[in-house]
Amino acid sequence: MGPRHPIIPMDKTPIFSLLYFVLGASVLAMWIGDLRRTRDGRMRFWPGATMANWQSILFAISGVILLTIIETLFENRLGLREQQQTLPAHYLFAMLGASIVEEMTFRGFTAPETLSGYKLLAVIIFGSAIFVTLHGYGLSDMKGWVSSGSAFAVSCWLYLSRFNSLNPSRSMIPSLAGHTARNLAVFGVKAAQGYIVW
Repeated sequence: MGPRHPIIPMDKTPIFSLLYFVLGASVLAMWIGDLRRTRDGRMRFWPGATMANWQSILFAISGVILLTIIETLFENRLGLREQQQTLPAHYLFAMLGASIVEEMTFRGFTAPETLSGYKLLAVIIFGSAIFVTLHGYGLSDMKGWVSSGSAFAVSCWLYLSRFNSLNPSRSMIPSLAGHTARNLAVFGVKAAQGYIVW
Protein backbone atom coordinates (compact mmCIF):
# COMPACT_ATOMS: atom_id res chain seq x y z
CA MET A 1 0.00 0.00 0.00
CA GLY A 2 1.24 3.44 -0.87
CA PRO A 3 2.99 4.56 -4.06
CA ARG A 4 6.73 4.08 -4.27
CA HIS A 5 7.51 6.22 -7.32
CA PRO A 6 4.54 8.52 -8.01
CA ILE A 7 4.54 10.46 -11.28
CA ILE A 8 3.44 13.54 -9.35
CA PRO A 9 5.93 13.81 -6.44
CA MET A 10 4.28 13.52 -3.02
CA ASP A 11 6.64 15.17 -0.56
CA LYS A 12 6.60 13.62 2.92
CA THR A 13 7.34 16.86 4.78
CA PRO A 14 4.85 18.37 7.26
CA ILE A 15 4.52 21.54 5.18
CA PHE A 16 3.49 19.52 2.12
CA SER A 17 0.91 17.58 4.13
CA LEU A 18 -0.50 20.83 5.49
CA LEU A 19 -0.61 22.55 2.09
CA TYR A 20 -2.29 19.59 0.39
CA PHE A 21 -4.84 19.40 3.20
CA VAL A 22 -5.56 23.13 2.88
CA LEU A 23 -5.94 22.73 -0.90
CA GLY A 24 -8.40 19.88 -0.46
CA ALA A 25 -10.33 21.74 2.24
CA SER A 26 -10.52 24.84 0.04
CA VAL A 27 -11.83 22.83 -2.91
CA LEU A 28 -14.39 21.17 -0.65
CA ALA A 29 -15.49 24.53 0.77
CA MET A 30 -16.04 25.92 -2.74
CA TRP A 31 -17.92 22.78 -3.73
CA ILE A 32 -20.19 23.08 -0.67
CA GLY A 33 -20.82 26.72 -1.59
CA ASP A 34 -21.88 25.58 -5.04
CA LEU A 35 -24.11 22.92 -3.48
CA ARG A 36 -25.94 25.61 -1.52
CA ARG A 37 -26.38 27.73 -4.64
CA THR A 38 -27.73 24.72 -6.51
CA ARG A 39 -30.36 24.20 -3.81
CA ASP A 40 -31.43 27.81 -4.41
CA GLY A 41 -31.92 27.03 -8.09
CA ARG A 42 -28.83 28.85 -9.33
CA MET A 43 -26.27 27.61 -11.86
CA ARG A 44 -23.34 25.61 -10.51
CA PHE A 45 -19.70 25.38 -11.54
CA TRP A 46 -18.43 22.41 -9.55
CA PRO A 47 -19.35 18.90 -10.74
CA GLY A 48 -21.90 16.85 -8.85
CA ALA A 49 -22.88 19.66 -6.48
CA THR A 50 -26.12 17.94 -5.51
CA MET A 51 -27.32 15.99 -2.49
CA ALA A 52 -27.10 12.20 -2.21
CA ASN A 53 -29.05 9.63 -0.20
CA TRP A 54 -27.47 7.50 2.50
CA GLN A 55 -27.78 4.32 0.43
CA SER A 56 -25.47 5.68 -2.27
CA ILE A 57 -22.94 6.79 0.33
CA LEU A 58 -23.03 3.39 2.06
CA PHE A 59 -22.59 1.72 -1.33
CA ALA A 60 -19.42 3.73 -1.98
CA ILE A 61 -17.88 3.28 1.46
CA SER A 62 -18.64 -0.44 1.86
CA GLY A 63 -17.11 -1.18 -1.53
CA VAL A 64 -13.78 0.54 -0.89
CA ILE A 65 -13.52 -0.97 2.59
CA LEU A 66 -14.06 -4.45 1.13
CA LEU A 67 -11.45 -3.80 -1.58
CA THR A 68 -8.97 -2.58 1.04
CA ILE A 69 -9.51 -5.72 3.12
CA ILE A 70 -8.98 -7.92 0.05
CA GLU A 71 -5.79 -6.04 -0.86
CA THR A 72 -4.44 -6.39 2.69
CA LEU A 73 -5.19 -10.12 2.84
CA PHE A 74 -3.66 -10.62 -0.60
CA GLU A 75 -0.45 -8.81 0.38
CA ASN A 76 -0.17 -10.84 3.57
CA ARG A 77 -0.82 -14.08 1.68
CA LEU A 78 1.94 -13.30 -0.85
CA GLY A 79 4.38 -12.08 1.79
CA LEU A 80 4.40 -8.53 0.44
CA ARG A 81 3.59 -6.75 3.68
CA GLU A 82 7.22 -5.82 4.42
CA GLN A 83 7.61 -4.12 1.03
CA GLN A 84 5.21 -1.27 1.76
CA GLN A 85 6.23 2.31 2.48
CA THR A 86 6.57 3.73 5.98
CA LEU A 87 4.78 7.06 6.27
CA PRO A 88 4.93 9.88 8.83
CA ALA A 89 1.70 10.37 10.78
CA HIS A 90 1.18 13.88 9.43
CA TYR A 91 0.87 12.42 5.93
CA LEU A 92 -2.72 11.56 6.80
CA PHE A 93 -3.53 15.22 6.13
CA ALA A 94 -2.09 14.94 2.61
CA MET A 95 -4.12 11.79 2.04
CA LEU A 96 -7.31 13.55 3.12
CA GLY A 97 -6.55 16.48 0.83
CA ALA A 98 -5.83 14.09 -2.03
CA SER A 99 -9.18 12.37 -1.62
CA ILE A 100 -10.93 15.66 -2.42
CA VAL A 101 -8.64 16.92 -5.18
CA GLU A 102 -8.44 13.57 -6.99
CA GLU A 103 -12.20 13.03 -6.87
CA MET A 104 -12.95 16.45 -8.30
CA THR A 105 -10.44 15.73 -11.07
CA PHE A 106 -11.17 12.12 -12.00
CA ARG A 107 -14.79 11.53 -11.01
CA GLY A 108 -15.75 15.19 -11.39
CA PHE A 109 -14.52 17.48 -14.16
CA THR A 110 -13.29 14.70 -16.46
CA ALA A 111 -16.46 12.61 -16.02
CA PRO A 112 -19.49 14.73 -17.01
CA GLU A 113 -22.72 13.64 -15.36
CA THR A 114 -24.39 13.13 -18.76
CA LEU A 115 -22.09 10.22 -19.63
CA SER A 116 -23.61 6.78 -20.16
CA GLY A 117 -23.09 3.55 -22.07
CA TYR A 118 -19.82 2.97 -23.90
CA LYS A 119 -18.62 6.53 -23.35
CA LEU A 120 -18.94 6.12 -19.60
CA LEU A 121 -17.21 2.72 -19.75
CA ALA A 122 -14.33 4.25 -21.72
CA VAL A 123 -13.95 7.08 -19.21
CA ILE A 124 -13.96 4.60 -16.31
CA ILE A 125 -11.29 2.38 -17.89
CA PHE A 126 -8.99 5.09 -19.22
CA GLY A 127 -9.52 7.36 -16.23
CA SER A 128 -8.65 4.52 -13.86
CA ALA A 129 -5.57 3.63 -15.91
CA ILE A 130 -4.35 7.23 -15.68
CA PHE A 131 -5.21 7.29 -11.97
CA VAL A 132 -3.02 4.22 -11.38
CA THR A 133 -0.19 5.56 -13.56
CA LEU A 134 -0.05 8.86 -11.67
CA HIS A 135 0.20 7.00 -8.38
CA GLY A 136 3.32 5.28 -9.71
CA TYR A 137 3.09 1.81 -8.25
CA GLY A 138 4.90 0.27 -11.20
CA LEU A 139 4.63 -3.24 -12.59
CA SER A 140 8.19 -4.43 -12.09
CA ASP A 141 7.34 -6.81 -9.24
CA MET A 142 4.42 -8.57 -7.58
CA LYS A 143 3.95 -5.75 -5.06
CA GLY A 144 3.52 -3.28 -7.91
CA TRP A 145 0.99 -5.51 -9.65
CA VAL A 146 -1.07 -5.98 -6.48
CA SER A 147 -1.03 -2.27 -5.61
CA SER A 148 -1.81 -1.24 -9.19
CA GLY A 149 -4.62 -3.76 -9.48
CA SER A 150 -6.12 -2.63 -6.20
CA ALA A 151 -5.89 1.05 -7.15
CA PHE A 152 -7.54 0.32 -10.50
CA ALA A 153 -10.38 -1.56 -8.80
CA VAL A 154 -10.87 1.22 -6.25
CA SER A 155 -10.90 3.84 -8.99
CA CYS A 156 -13.51 1.91 -10.98
CA TRP A 157 -15.62 1.54 -7.85
CA LEU A 158 -15.45 5.29 -7.18
CA TYR A 159 -16.67 5.97 -10.72
CA LEU A 160 -19.52 3.52 -10.16
CA SER A 161 -20.27 5.24 -6.86
CA ARG A 162 -21.18 8.35 -8.79
CA PHE A 163 -22.72 6.70 -11.85
CA ASN A 164 -25.32 4.26 -10.55
CA SER A 165 -29.06 4.08 -9.98
CA LEU A 166 -28.69 4.79 -6.25
CA ASN A 167 -27.28 8.21 -7.16
CA PRO A 168 -29.60 9.56 -9.89
CA SER A 169 -28.47 13.17 -9.38
CA ARG A 170 -24.84 12.12 -10.03
CA SER A 171 -23.77 13.74 -6.76
CA MET A 172 -20.08 13.74 -5.91
CA ILE A 173 -20.82 13.00 -2.26
CA PRO A 174 -20.64 9.17 -2.56
CA SER A 175 -17.31 9.15 -4.39
CA LEU A 176 -15.87 11.81 -2.06
CA ALA A 177 -16.96 9.76 0.95
CA GLY A 178 -15.65 6.57 -0.63
CA HIS A 179 -12.22 7.98 -1.44
CA THR A 180 -11.89 9.49 2.03
CA ALA A 181 -12.87 6.17 3.59
CA ARG A 182 -10.33 4.37 1.40
CA ASN A 183 -7.48 6.64 2.45
CA LEU A 184 -8.46 6.41 6.12
CA ALA A 185 -8.61 2.62 5.83
CA VAL A 186 -5.16 2.46 4.19
CA PHE A 187 -3.73 4.68 6.91
CA GLY A 188 -5.39 2.55 9.58
CA VAL A 189 -4.00 -0.68 8.14
CA LYS A 190 -0.51 0.80 7.91
CA ALA A 191 -0.75 2.03 11.51
CA ALA A 192 -1.91 -1.39 12.72
CA GLN A 193 1.00 -3.05 10.91
CA GLY A 194 3.57 -0.60 12.28
CA TYR A 195 4.26 1.37 9.10
CA ILE A 196 3.30 4.80 10.47
CA VAL A 197 5.92 6.89 12.27
CA TRP A 198 4.26 8.86 15.05
